Amino acid sequence: MTPILVVDDEEMIRIAFETFLKDEGYVSLSTGDADSAMVLIKEHRPEIVFLDYRLPGRDGLDLLKEIRSAEPDAAVIFMTAFGAMDVAIKAMQLGAYEYLGKPLDLKKVHAIIKRILQGKKNLELTEKNVTPGNPAALGQIIGNSPAMQEVFKMIGLLTTQDVTVLITGESGVGKEMVARAIHENSPRKHKPFVAVNCGAMPENLLEAEMFGYEKGAFTGAENRKPGKFEFAGGGTIFLDEIGEMQFSLQVKLLRVLQEKVFERIGGNTPIQADARIIAATNKDLFKEVVVGRFRKDLFYRIHLINVHLPPLRERREDIGLLVDHFIQKGSVDLGRTIRGVTREAMERLIGYDWPGNVRELENQIKRAMVISRENVLPEYAFELNSDYPQGRDDSAIQRLDMAVRNQFEMLLKSKESDQAIFGNVIGSVEKILIKEALDRTNHNQANAAQLLGLHRSTLRKKCKDHDI
Repeated sequence: MTPILVVDDEEMIRIAFETFLKDEGYVSLSTGDADSAMVLIKEHRPEIVFLDYRLPGRDGLDLLKEIRSAEPDAAVIFMTAFGAMDVAIKAMQLGAYEYLGKPLDLKKVHAIIKRILQGKKNLELTEKNVTPGNPAALGQIIGNSPAMQEVFKMIGLLTTQDVTVLITGESGVGKEMVARAIHENSPRKHKPFVAVNCGAMPENLLEAEMFGYEKGAFTGAENRKPGKFEFAGGGTIFLDEIGEMQFSLQVKLLRVLQEKVFERIGGNTPIQADARIIAATNKDLFKEVVVGRFRKDLFYRIHLINVHLPPLRERREDIGLLVDHFIQKGSVDLGRTIRGVTREAMERLIGYDWPGNVRELENQIKRAMVISRENVLPEYAFELNSDYPQGRDDSAIQRLDMAVRNQFEMLLKSKESDQAIFGNVIGSVEKILIKEALDRTNHNQANAAQLLGLHRSTLRKKCKDHDI
């Protein structure tokens, strides 16, 4: 039978608890002061302690510290009739499992006891089957799925081939981690890795950030400032969200790729560009070229090698590995010992679509570790919003007629491609995209428009133009 200790200086509270606990089948222990509480704890080692804040001689916070030191596995529920925020915060900082205000709700008390005991049972089951994690794995890209094995193979190849790389995938899949892995395993690993977010600043600031500027180049340019390309030197420059780069700046980047030189803003001295370029985007750059938002010549230059990272919902078999990895990482960051998650929680994590991908999963694990006081994270500690916008289905784009795509890519490579022919190909591709989207959505125009990233009115017009 489970021993439960109640430490409260009010006799009526202790009597009420004793009656309730015995009726529920638990061993009831109670006392009204701190010293006798520690005696009972050392003799009976209770699994659960209900501790009042106001005690004769000492306050409950002092006793809480002593209990946590003497019996760290005991779950301590802190109680007080004084709803002071600082007391609640301090109690949780000192390791209280839960904080309850008085008057107590016995239904809530019952639920907490059940939750604690179920958590301890889950911990015992998990420890029987747990495989100790490898601390050296922290910081590495995690995945045993076939899709991720292909990514690992590509990383291996690209560490020995010094070429421009384009990494594609939805937000949160880990594109920068792949870029860093390529850099850190290449001959350039002892040189800088410099990341630039192309979607995080206006065009003029991005240009200054990338290429630097001379003194007096513009108002406020009081001194010469080297840019990221210059700082990267013979290392790697990572251009994240390159699909957001403005058209005019794309021209300047193209020159760097073609001629391996650039100038600072306001300068006319060519500077050698020695850095390897790795770009990334969550957009379909093929489609961006089709609609005229991305230069086809730049697309051809950076699309030499494409590493595609699948969304988490397409590699659900990796979720368990990632959960273990983030629990290990979070245990180090938060100073907690977490053994895993409950079976119910894991089923829910695997069944969720993860619109924010690996980044969202890591945040959810860390949140659960902060919210939950159990050593095995329960389902309630995760806040998974089924109404959150789900990841975009790119299958319509991926399943384009290959003949049209090949024809289009040949035109990209051709310097003499006729604009009229190019326009016809664009029209063909667009028609295929629309028909595919309509087929996949049972001709629901609203859903098809969402799939294609268009407004419904735009889709209607295009359907009319293409006689669909």
